[in-house]
Amino acid sequence: MRITQEMLVKIAKEHVDKRIRREKDLVAVYLMGSVSEGDPLLGGSTDIDLTFVHKEEPLLKREVLRVTYEISLDIEHHHQSFYTYHRRLRQNPWIGFAICNHQNILYDKDHWLEFIQASVSARFDSPENVYGRAQQFAENARRLWFDLDDPQEVSWEAWIALYFKAVGAAANAIACLNGPALTTRRFMFDFTNRAETLEQLPLVGELTRLLGNENMSEELFAQWRPLWEETLEAANRQSDCPLNISRVRKAYFLQSVDAMAESGSLHAVLWPMVETWQQAMTCLDEPTDHRRWKGFLASLGFQDDKRETLLSDLDQFVERSENLLEGYQKNFNL
Repeated sequence: MRITQEMLVKIAKEHVDKRIRREKDLVAVYLMGSVSEGDPLLGGSTDIDLTFVHKEEPLLKREVLRVTYEISLDIEHHHQSFYTYHRRLRQNPWIGFAICNHQNILYDKDHWLEFIQASVSARFDSPENVYGRAQQFAENARRLWFDLDDPQEVSWEAWIALYFKAVGAAANAIACLNGPALTTRRFMFDFTNRAETLEQLPLVGELTRLLGNENMSEELFAQWRPLWEETLEAANRQSDCPLNISRVRKAYFLQSVDAMAESGSLHAVLWPMVETWQQAMTCLDEPTDHRRWKGFLASLGFQDDKRETLLSDLDQFVERSENLLEGYQKNFNL
């Protein structure tokens, strides 16, 4: 079966039609993510990101549903009040971009979302709003860095989780100067494109080093990839498994990572592997699972006794993002 953008949009519309008949409080539904951007497939798999807006408080905040092995629906549920101060969405690095795309609206009762869209779209790409979207990530990255630098005792797993959050925030501070926030699967691909546009390609090398890419190899991938899959499967046997790594999204992550590795883009596999493995660890208590996670980290050069070095390298990258934003601010007299 050949998966196309048209097919995915059709699947989304059909699902929305069914839900409208069942859920009478729906106000609007719109597309988000790669399907709306026209480049949905990676490794032959994708998800369809949808946002449902309700009059009543939704029972679920998020749900993930299977369409086929390669396709899933990832649905966020919002109460209508979320959009009360809609001008603030101009500085939302995810929702703002989705709302500004007129083709994303799949359902809009009484043209309510069109009104929100008109307001958000106004000056969405103005320098102050671009800066605002990027600055929130820069501030978060520095805040996380200070948490990492706190001398109080923090377990290695908790510390490294904060480290990766800080790396992601700093990367997004840079990426949001010319686009939406980075997604897990395309993290390195999209960051590379954004850095090139900003004429900051050396930042790609810095980011990959922060993720342990200097130690990555085909042999290492072949060694740890099966254990990563086993860990995701173990997490799915837990009642509190994070929805993001739900079984119905198995192909979404596994096939995309395999495709990147097979194409020679090993530098791109680390972020989705680290992110999902780390999420799996939040619901696993078996010592074996934690030994595997620490072993994978150690193979990439992440060890407890290297905190100071990691913190220093992270500091430099966060500072690079801050300097870029400062230059942007001065250039536009913000």
